[in-house]
Amino acid sequence: MLASCGGNSSDGGAVSSGSPDAGIAKATVRYALPPMGWNSWNTFACKVNENVIKSVADTIAASGMAAAGYQYVTQDDCWVGGRDPATGQLFANPATFPGGIKALADYVHSKGLKFGLYTSGGANTCAALAHGTRPPTYPQGVGAGSLGHESVDAATFASWGVDYIKLDYCGGNLSAFPAMRAGIAATGRPMYLSINPYSANQTLPTNFASDGTLYVPAYADTSRISQDITNTFASVTSIIDISAKDASWTIPGYFNDMDMLEVGRGMTPDQDTAHFAMWAMMLSPLNAGNDVRSQSASTLALLTNAGAISVSQDALALQAVPDSADSSATLQVWTKPLQASGTRAVAMLNRGSAAATATVNFANLALSGPVQVTNLLTGAVLSPGGSSGSFSASVPATGVVLLKLTGTDPLALNAPLALQNWIYASTQSGQVAAKVWPSTDALPVGAIAAASVIVNGTSYRDGLTVSAPAQMVYRLGGHCSSFQSDIGLDAAAKGAGTVDFQVWADNTMLYDSGVINGSSPTKTVRVSLSGYQTLRLVVTDAQDGVANDVADWADPTLVCGS
Repeated sequence: MLASCGGNSSDGGAVSSGSPDAGIAKATVRYALPPMGWNSWNTFACKVNENVIKSVADTIAASGMAAAGYQYVTQDDCWVGGRDPATGQLFANPATFPGGIKALADYVHSKGLKFGLYTSGGANTCAALAHGTRPPTYPQGVGAGSLGHESVDAATFASWGVDYIKLDYCGGNLSAFPAMRAGIAATGRPMYLSINPYSANQTLPTNFASDGTLYVPAYADTSRISQDITNTFASVTSIIDISAKDASWTIPGYFNDMDMLEVGRGMTPDQDTAHFAMWAMMLSPLNAGNDVRSQSASTLALLTNAGAISVSQDALALQAVPDSADSSATLQVWTKPLQASGTRAVAMLNRGSAAATATVNFANLALSGPVQVTNLLTGAVLSPGGSSGSFSASVPATGVVLLKLTGTDPLALNAPLALQNWIYASTQSGQVAAKVWPSTDALPVGAIAAASVIVNGTSYRDGLTVSAPAQMVYRLGGHCSSFQSDIGLDAAAKGAGTVDFQVWADNTMLYDSGVINGSSPTKTVRVSLSGYQTLRLVVTDAQDGVANDVADWADPTLVCGS
């Protein structure tokens, strides 16, 4: 049962006993899953017109791609003819889009699809920065950016029936991103906001979210995390490495965008498969970038592979994290829990030039068994009777093996949470998942012992210390009724950090602390969990960088049934 009074417990530490904090207004998840669609840029760049977009929409609707989940058809840069000086509204280039954008969006909608459109957060579009490389008839996007016009452009796009906005950066200002979010909200039309703060911007750190000037989950539905992808395996793996560092920023309703897919654009079949599987594992938007009108049967089969797509669109929506790797990080095992209790997706990624055998150890995933292993790409059951302890597979050079494991998860107990096994944890690159107090021989996988848990001078009987951004997910199984914890900066922050605590259950936000800093009093969070299957504890940045952001869940406790 929950502690009902303050003071010290029998082991000499304080327990959570304060009055529940109401928190701040809880965010609504606009889009629960990463989008799937197609984008014109990788194949067509500025050599594009309305007939290309219409024929692509025809193909997506008829080929099985729409049935597989691809719904957005996005016209990237090079569509703008200019801005009307009287109304301030953008208009399409009459030479290449003579019917106008509204008519084009209507056509895409008539195919049962949704329409996406590009703009830039600068005065010009990105094409304006590439003089001499575009068709001479194109006006180079000069004066066609949305900077200072975010509200009118959002309203224009809404009137045209746009469903998805790609907002680039070129020559812009970071203020354009929240301004466009506000503009979208004012229209009342749902429009997915995908931003790219990297276009022609070399000043942001590789790990973008460590820059306190750009906390994108506050207003973007997805954000690019790297410079543009190219159709090489080296480019693919470099973006995987960047996304791994940013996994903890993925929360319900926000996903890291690893850029458009290069599947079917010159890599080997094994490399294409690894590329697609890892984008699915890491919850990147799946925006095809090839010419779908002339794609091979094998490319279509990969882009519509039901097993890989099921990982991308799994309702638990957790970004994969690395489980293990060889000494050179050439052979890696990546994992993520899926919505169904006892299930995991596993990607064995081989970056090397020769086939190699990879092994996933079930204990590392807090998964007990026997464990059934299924090849997600083929549907073949590889261990009909179940495997015990581990599973190994040969992985082709620059390729992947994508698996589903089905075993038994640890369910949360009616007890303090600190020593219970989570099913998922991610945190700052290079940091442990959590420091746990008190120290025992049975710490959760991925945790290390903490010397203490101290918030505002009070030492607690147990707790979890994390470096933001961090999150842990626990499997409740629908048998827990409530969660309670004290929250605040850990003594190690020396009063200098600023964080935000969030409690999610089944991707519904139950509590948001708002900004907590060194002068904030200790708060107590208490939420009902009745009927929920999962609990996600999130500590994130307070939009000013992550330096000194060390925080505590102090005496976190669950009330659960048998």
